[in-house]
Amino acid sequence: SILLSFNKMKKTIFLWILILFQNISAQNIFKAVVKDEQTHEPLVGTNVYFDSLEIGGITNSNGRVEITNIPDGLCTINFSYIGYKKLKHQFNFPLSNPNKIHTIYLETEAIESQAIYVTSTRTNSVIQNVPVRVEVLGQEEVNEEIAIKPGNISKLLGETSGIQIQQTSAITGNVTPRIQGLPGKYTQVLKDGFPMYSGFSSGLSLLQIQPLDLLQVEVIKGSASALYGGGAIAGIINLVTREPSEKPEWSVLVNQTHKGGRDISSFYSYRNKRIGVNFLASQSNQNAFDVNKDGFTDIPEFHQSTLNPKLFYYFNDSTTLILGISSSYENRTGGDIYAIENGPDSTHSYIEKNKSTRLTTQLKFEKKFTNNNLLTLKNSINDFDRRISGTINNFGGKQLSTYSELSYLLRTHNHDVVSGFNFVTDAFNENEKLAPASNSLDYKHYTIGFFIQDDWHISGKFILQTGFRIDNNNKYGTYFLPRFSTLYKFSDELNARLGYSSGYKTPTVFTNDADEVTLQHIKPVSSALKSETSQGVNLDMSYRFNMHDFIFTLNEAFFYTKIHNPLKPEHDSLALGILTYKNAGSALESKGFDTNIEIALDELALFADYSYTDVKKIYDKINPHLELTPKHKLNLTLTYEEEENWRTGIEAFYTGKQYLSGTMQSRDYWVFGFMVEKLFKNFSITGNVENIFDFRQTKYEQIVNQPYSNPTFKPIYAPLDGVVANMAVELKLK
Repeated sequence: SILLSFNKMKKTIFLWILILFQNISAQNIFKAVVKDEQTHEPLVGTNVYFDSLEIGGITNSNGRVEITNIPDGLCTINFSYIGYKKLKHQFNFPLSNPNKIHTIYLETEAIESQAIYVTSTRTNSVIQNVPVRVEVLGQEEVNEEIAIKPGNISKLLGETSGIQIQQTSAITGNVTPRIQGLPGKYTQVLKDGFPMYSGFSSGLSLLQIQPLDLLQVEVIKGSASALYGGGAIAGIINLVTREPSEKPEWSVLVNQTHKGGRDISSFYSYRNKRIGVNFLASQSNQNAFDVNKDGFTDIPEFHQSTLNPKLFYYFNDSTTLILGISSSYENRTGGDIYAIENGPDSTHSYIEKNKSTRLTTQLKFEKKFTNNNLLTLKNSINDFDRRISGTINNFGGKQLSTYSELSYLLRTHNHDVVSGFNFVTDAFNENEKLAPASNSLDYKHYTIGFFIQDDWHISGKFILQTGFRIDNNNKYGTYFLPRFSTLYKFSDELNARLGYSSGYKTPTVFTNDADEVTLQHIKPVSSALKSETSQGVNLDMSYRFNMHDFIFTLNEAFFYTKIHNPLKPEHDSLALGILTYKNAGSALESKGFDTNIEIALDELALFADYSYTDVKKIYDKINPHLELTPKHKLNLTLTYEEEENWRTGIEAFYTGKQYLSGTMQSRDYWVFGFMVEKLFKNFSITGNVENIFDFRQTKYEQIVNQPYSNPTFKPIYAPLDGVVANMAVELKLK
């Protein structure tokens, strides 16, 4: 019996050893290195995980990963990295060669239709791989703002951190965008990469741009003249329109405000194999409205019409020709509201009328080659005519400007190089019937430029962008504009950008100062004036945390821009009622930071943007602070959305104190808004209230100064229109 028991014990021990050996042999190892498909550089921080198994790993500094304790059988392994297309591979364990290091290549996410492309830098890269800091207002943000302000893009831009929409005229309601606190003349506004709104034609631009056909808005802050030439010292705003889709799309939007504003817009889009078409038509009207009952308009009367057809011809999958024509007309009247409604008399006589027409053509030819190399030819012609007439003021003129560009994008192993030439003309002719010949503001400028830019993908974590531009202007000589930007990805969640850029702007009389005096009594630009030049540095860091339905995003950006030879009005000439410009003896500096935070939980989202901006006139030791520039701005938006059902939002905007003149400062203030939208199958209804608590500058001071037959106006630092409620109905058919 003892022998029998010993034999049973041996069998039991042998059985346990066999089971243990089988378990050990079933624990497999997987080794891999993950690389960029184009550059073959290792991708550090790639997530590698197994479907239906709670195991995985992250690639190290060499792009390698090793995962153990893998059971026998067929397993699916997922590879994911920010900015790249997710990849799945199946492996049957045990592997024939357990020690083999598998090489996995990931493709950039640009091949996905949902990726956000950035077109402003000409490389057509996804936003995650652009070294320049570009803020993109996507289709969702654009759609939200269209129903709130369908007539123009001023509100859409005004809710972007670091951008201030300043009203420059109490009579016309004209506004101008200010990036990083710098005056509007330093911001270049583009449409599909075409510079269209500058000089005289920038006077009413934001109020004449319809948003219904926009795909996205790209904003580059800081000196960016090296990208598109002069005028982009503060930055670039590029309005990107939609391309036609294979399914016909038609949308109609009707809007009505409780203060006499009406908008109707329509957009149609469709393409077949060879031909595509976009067509935008809009009509906006506003009754003259005196909010504070002082007898003068706080909201001017205007009638505005826009037609914008665009034709796309697809020779094949790689060759496209685009031809667009845009025409707009506006008649805007402000002043004594009795004179507007009943005609002027001896008591009520002050009226200012603005009539403007804009005709723009766009031509674009694109040819794609192997490796996605791209040849692009662009041309635009912009004819702008504006006439100001009234009881006191009479001014008029026509601006004809053109932009032509030939560029080639070359993609190699780890470089994206774009180079090209452009030719820019700008001519202004003042209406001879309204101006004395001795004081004519006529000019004719042309500029030829060469540019080159290289995006060097040094590794999967590090991208360096370098480039320069050489411009030669017929009046002001040659400009050399170097720039560089870097992007470093510490991980999927954290990255940083650092950039330096330069800029310039040729002298022009068409500035905010001229608009404030309604273009009256302005001396022509002296031939002795120098161009304004700039250098700027930008640094930003972005962090994104995503877990299930919770998202936290933080972006911290710092900026510094120094402008040499800034133009400023001569103090002595202003005392005589004449506007004469001169170069300041020292610089104008802008510095500060933007903090952007997004917190989202399921359908609830909070957006917070804080901007600190310090702009100083180094040349003015007595009053160094730039007027009408708030140091502190805070935007808060809380939204809730049930997808394809309804959404609502509450907005709060804080604007800090602003210097008006000398040491005098404005009051700070809050403005609140509320929006609710109900979505149906083919249409939506939006109700919106702006400035709920009716904060107005005219509650605290009189804007219009006597005599009322020839008034002057105080600087505008706060809203004049007060609370405005509107309802919009949009019909969408596909």
